[in-house]
Amino acid sequence: MRYETPRELLTRLKTGREESMQRLLTSLILAAPYPRWNTRNTPSAAGLEWLSALYALSFGEQLMADAPTFVDEFELRGRTDDERGGSPDYAVLWPGRVWIIELKTESGSHRAGQLPMYLDLAHHYFPDALIDMTYLTPPLNKPAPQCPPWARYSHVTWPQVQPLVRAAWPDPREPGQRAVVEGLCEAIDLLDRTPAEWRTHVLGRTEQLMEVADPIIAGMAKVAETAVDKAQRGVDVAFDSLDDLFELTAEIRQAIRELPAESPLRHVRPWVWRAETSGGTPLTRLGTEQGFEVRLSWYEKPL
Repeated sequence: MRYETPRELLTRLKTGREESMQRLLTSLILAAPYPRWNTRNTPSAAGLEWLSALYALSFGEQLMADAPTFVDEFELRGRTDDERGGSPDYAVLWPGRVWIIELKTESGSHRAGQLPMYLDLAHHYFPDALIDMTYLTPPLNKPAPQCPPWARYSHVTWPQVQPLVRAAWPDPREPGQRAVVEGLCEAIDLLDRTPAEWRTHVLGRTEQLMEVADPIIAGMAKVAETAVDKAQRGVDVAFDSLDDLFELTAEIRQAIRELPAESPLRHVRPWVWRAETSGGTPLTRLGTEQGFEVRLSWYEKPL
């Protein structure tokens, strides 16, 4: 395969640094193009070597011998329609064990309650499994989540992980692969710069800032349209992660709840369309590319 280089990725997409580094690392782990969210894949030999080294760094022991399944943007659904749900960046799965890997490049993207939610939902859906969690971040000081007997937690930093990348891919030969390895390692070296400065460094130019529409405002405009014509529609907003999609769904639902009881908009409900289980065809570009999108449907009973 031909790898998408960091410059090609940033030219094609407006992803932030966190999502860009995740995509680059995923392509190395799988030796394949970036997959659809929440799909099961097999790591490459070098990818398995890197995962094994990260596991040893995290927990001081060897990875399980059986070949694991690797998932990028691992969906953990809410237990009810009203529960938000979550999506760790990576999950590595074996029978009886779930290893969650959450990646951060910006200290500001750390969310209180995010990691305990992942542990709680993982235990709900895999009640007989041991749950391991690695939190991979820049150097920062955040309290570790309280771990019950069925879970373990480890916090490691990107500078600690950079040598593991070099060791797993010491002599990249496939087209574009060297640029991905070098770009990922360089991004780790430049974590002290702002995401905008990093993008400028990669692209070799300063980008013109574009005004981005507020996703809540855009979503509520679609809610108003659906309340009038009762036609199902998608909210065509770009998301960097599945977690962001869940967050917008919850925020739109809450905004509808706060409307007056007589508002016709309260008959509209946001929900998550999934290509694998929901049926039909996608209504947005994100649905086509990643198999997930926010949908709006009209119901006789108000929310």
